[in-house]
Amino acid sequence: MDYKQLSVVLLLVFLCHELVFSSSILPHLCPKHQSTALLKFKQTFTIDTFDMCGLMLGQESYPKTSSWNLSGDCCLWDGVKCDEMSGHVIELDLGCSLLVGVIDSNSSLFPLSHLQRLNLSMNNFDGSQISPKFGMFSSMTHLDLSRSYFSGQIPSETSHLSKLHSLFLSTFYLDKLRLASHDFKSLLRNLTQLRELNLRFINISSTIPLIFSSHLTTLRLGWTGLYGIIPESIFHLPNLERLDLHHNDQLNGYFPKTKWNSSASLVELGLTDVNSSDTLPESLG
Repeated sequence: MDYKQLSVVLLLVFLCHELVFSSSILPHLCPKHQSTALLKFKQTFTIDTFDMCGLMLGQESYPKTSSWNLSGDCCLWDGVKCDEMSGHVIELDLGCSLLVGVIDSNSSLFPLSHLQRLNLSMNNFDGSQISPKFGMFSSMTHLDLSRSYFSGQIPSETSHLSKLHSLFLSTFYLDKLRLASHDFKSLLRNLTQLRELNLRFINISSTIPLIFSSHLTTLRLGWTGLYGIIPESIFHLPNLERLDLHHNDQLNGYFPKTKWNSSASLVELGLTDVNSSDTLPESLG
């Protein structure tokens, strides 16, 4: 092969590489209807001057949405992550973003139907209820609405999120959020992939169901008004590392010495103010 032929071959290889490279970039562009929806969502809120995260968690807040504008691809916006091939928004992390406003069923958040991870924790959505439309995110694996001043009844549609690995709905004040007993049982029955569940301070007022995801590593049900007997099966969950049943004074723990084989993974156990009809077994040590 002479020099000219080699040059032609190298040129063709270069052009093919550029074509492949360009085609791989194009799908990253955020679809216009999604960037428009995100901007509408941004415009729903004002920015708080009170740094709740800084005060409570020692983690400085900052308004992630302030830099959002149409001059750039929304996939590059702070807190936004897109699918590398389709460009669809699949992750929205706006935790500790100083947002103040109301999220209702007409929110432009809900057309983002490809969302897999959503974090709206530690903002101020006082006056907002958790919309049944959150149950429409069929691909959702992680949902965090904790400590953002949602109130009212947690909708039964939450149990439709069958792919969830993490669900955080904890609040600051008892009775701010409520979860009906039958919805609590439905939640635990349907979310079979769940790894982490935090319902602290939610008024559930229910017995503890016998059915839990075997994948659970963290279960936080403190200050929820649970009552009745703590089922022995909860201590047999194979992957459970953290169990919080604090301050449920109508709960009764029965810990049979010969039957309870505590999870080898358990590193945190919270039973403050839980009534016990027996002493904790030596195997706990």
